[in-house]
Amino acid sequence: MKKSLLLIVTCFILQGNKAQFYQAVHGSNFAGSLGMLNNPASALASPTPWDITIFGIQARNSTNLFYLEKYGPGKSSEELLPFIKNGDFKKRLNAAINLNLVNARVKLSNHISVGMGLNFRSGNRIKTSTYNFQDSISEANSFLHINISNQPLQALVLSSSWMEPYGSMAFKIAESKNFILTAGISAKVTKGLFGLTTKLDNAFYESILPGIPVYQPTDIELQYGYSRNADEWDPSKSLLSNMKNYLGKSEGGGSFDFGVEWIVKDRKNIELFEERTQYNYTWKIGVSLLDLGYAKYKYGLLSRNASGIKLSFSGKSLFDKFDSTVNTLATFNDSLKTVVAQFSSRVGIYKVSNATRLVFNVDRTVSDLFNINAEFNLPLSIIPTDKDLQLQTLPSITITPRIEGRKYGAYLPLTINGDGYFWMGAAFKAGPLLIGMHDVLPFLQKTPYPNGGGYLAYVISPSEKLKKAKAKDVKCPD
Repeated sequence: MKKSLLLIVTCFILQGNKAQFYQAVHGSNFAGSLGMLNNPASALASPTPWDITIFGIQARNSTNLFYLEKYGPGKSSEELLPFIKNGDFKKRLNAAINLNLVNARVKLSNHISVGMGLNFRSGNRIKTSTYNFQDSISEANSFLHINISNQPLQALVLSSSWMEPYGSMAFKIAESKNFILTAGISAKVTKGLFGLTTKLDNAFYESILPGIPVYQPTDIELQYGYSRNADEWDPSKSLLSNMKNYLGKSEGGGSFDFGVEWIVKDRKNIELFEERTQYNYTWKIGVSLLDLGYAKYKYGLLSRNASGIKLSFSGKSLFDKFDSTVNTLATFNDSLKTVVAQFSSRVGIYKVSNATRLVFNVDRTVSDLFNINAEFNLPLSIIPTDKDLQLQTLPSITITPRIEGRKYGAYLPLTINGDGYFWMGAAFKAGPLLIGMHDVLPFLQKTPYPNGGGYLAYVISPSEKLKKAKAKDVKCPD
């Protein structure tokens, strides 16, 4: 049982809640195509005429479910291993990973900018009711015994992975000598690559004999499903043929990002007839609504609903039915249908709504190279889907001091998230390369939680220095 739980958790961490957090550069004029992911209106504020994110990857997660422990040189192993945390509490995990390929931004003029790109994204969510876990547990009745007062046991596992080509546009709404107001929109066409939904509810059990720790289940509700395209993968066929069949069975969906940005110009440094003065600001305030949409899936052939328990099975007999010979979903189904009262297929289409969120971002220029950014993320549930089919991001507040020029930068994001964790991040930019960590504190701890994550991006832009616009002849007033 412990090995199975560890395997599930580890797989979700490696696979990767939907969000594209290149946190260090949020609010920066130099964020370019990366900035579009956090506010599509920001694409117009960059002083460079274009940039392309050749490659970017980001992972971010928050959990109290397990931790990592690295054995010292004197121990039998030096591997970094995951362990489930002991204790009696609700377990949770929120995780996200995204891969950005050839995300491009082009400024057509000082009034309009366009962008496009291809992203592969994944979001995962795990939550449970309160239950007690101890790593000394060796058999099923021991687990049931220490959780007798935690009934009913409940758990939810949700995963969604999709491909996302998109187009984006930012445009100027208004400008005066004191401010600039811009707006932006990104439209995304999603292709569901893999979905997984599992829900355990109303798991009850009772003692067979008073005073003896031997238990039998009395009721259960279990629903599990995966996306139909996974059934199309045939190891006997070529990779190209499998990909064609897989994508052909993938369902379509869509989502949108919206944003506005208010730039308060720095009047002290404005030079007459200088186009770049619109990028010199005292305050920059952005508001964006992100990931308003969903990914769609069709239930796979082995997706099932199960409920009730046949009275002839004790707890030990129930767990014995799921031994090492149960190594495929088909054999799991065969075993499960012999112990539950109702067993049926799950059919049809289901939608997993994105982790929609409202983002408030305020950037303050302190000096030519030094800025302070403040950001507040507020998760929203707007798409009308089952609450158990909604990916979630955590609310968070982040303060990021940064020292940044066009080619080099150093960043120190400080975050408090909805799980109550404090993260101290760090990031550096050197030419086209941006590398950062959401939280460096776990590396200073002996048994750290694997919270935080990191990001890496390679962004190219024009290498020559921006030239000053030439002054124009102006006729003196009469």
